[in-house]
Amino acid sequence: MARTISRLLNNIVLGLNRILNKALKTYRLLIAPWLIDIARVCFTIGYYPRLRRSIMTVILRKEGKADYLILGSYCPIALENTLSKILEKVIADYIADTAKEYALLL
Repeated sequence: MARTISRLLNNIVLGLNRILNKALKTYRLLIAPWLIDIARVCFTIGYYPRLRRSIMTVILRKEGKADYLILGSYCPIALENTLSKILEKVIADYIADTAKEYALLL
């Protein structure tokens, strides 16, 4: 969990929960045990909290485009809950590791 948090990028747009990645990285050793417990429970009971599935898409103009009437002149940015991203990554890594362990992947 702490390794996943330490891999977060510092200079990105804030997620929906407005928690800076830099803050998560600074306190990762303190919060990792709590997040591990949450991830374990979510995985065990097969439930992912509904509030954590919210995503907001923001459309930004790309700089230097001659014509902003063309769709390619814009860049969609998906804002997701930062803690949700971490939990999803940890669960995905767990599934991948288990699949490798039991040779389920070709």
